Amino acid sequence: MLLVAVILGLPPAQAAEVDSYTDRQLPLRDARYALEARFNRALAAGVVEANRNDEGCDRETLYDSVQEALASPFIGHQIATDLDQDTGLDRLQVTREQSIYRDLGWLDNPSVHLKDLVALVRVGDTRLGVDKFGHFFVEGWSFFEKAFLKGKGIDDAIDWGEFTERTYFGNYTTGIYSYADLVANFEGMRFWLRLTGGSVDPIDDGWLANRPYVSCHRRFWLFGERRWYLSRKLRLADYVTPVWDEAVNCSAFRNSEIEAWVQQRIAGLGKATGVDYSCSMMPAACTAARQRYGDYAPHLLHPSCLAATGSHLPQ
Repeated sequence: MLLVAVILGLPPAQAAEVDSYTDRQLPLRDARYALEARFNRALAAGVVEANRNDEGCDRETLYDSVQEALASPFIGHQIATDLDQDTGLDRLQVTREQSIYRDLGWLDNPSVHLKDLVALVRVGDTRLGVDKFGHFFVEGWSFFEKAFLKGKGIDDAIDWGEFTERTYFGNYTTGIYSYADLVANFEGMRFWLRLTGGSVDPIDDGWLANRPYVSCHRRFWLFGERRWYLSRKLRLADYVTPVWDEAVNCSAFRNSEIEAWVQQRIAGLGKATGVDYSCSMMPAACTAARQRYGDYAPHLLHPSCLAATGSHLPQ
């Protein structure tokens, strides 16, 4: 499969994967505020750079400057790598040899064999892989660009996201089709949509939700050049929900053999810890996600999450 990806000219080494089950009982300190501080510094730096490069509030210049401030080069793998190495975050690192993927051979998930798994962090009450922030900013930008800048619509953006999971971000490189990645992509689209505003949020049409992060004003009220100004700060709680967690919004697999190996390991963890790891671990969160995403939910949620009922939220 790696050969197929190379032939297609796709970037297999950029795919990342996380184990949301192994050592799940270990506590993690909330990384929300540290992450928000990091991302808001990048937003501020992007605004400064955009104003330095242009004096007329050019949106394209702002987009480029914010992307450069978030990661250079602007690829999801780079953001994940930077966060993976951030000693200021309380992270849970599980190696491939310790993970639920340990039985998979090199051809089953070449990306994981090449660069191992990424770390888990906790944001509020949600445990998620740092790769999700690469999806949020980078693939979220691609969703936004396709849906709004190119005018193709949200359905077209989601179609592209599903294609990437079937190919170079999922099945070809990790053997895993991650619905949680697609949720992060979708939420990232909402972030970029809100950067300067102008279009209504697809799942929240309220005034507060649609306030832009960056606004354009005259430098001296009624005169002077137009400049970008930060209007508000990014809050991860506006985007991160339990369905970013691959034990809640579970993954699919390239074939039944890979799925059987992984599910056997997950079942073994359940026996060892006395925890029910069957999907979905948080059915109430799935119910909330179905309401949140509406018609988009069947594309963003694993079938078990779509069908989940109940209110129990195991920790």
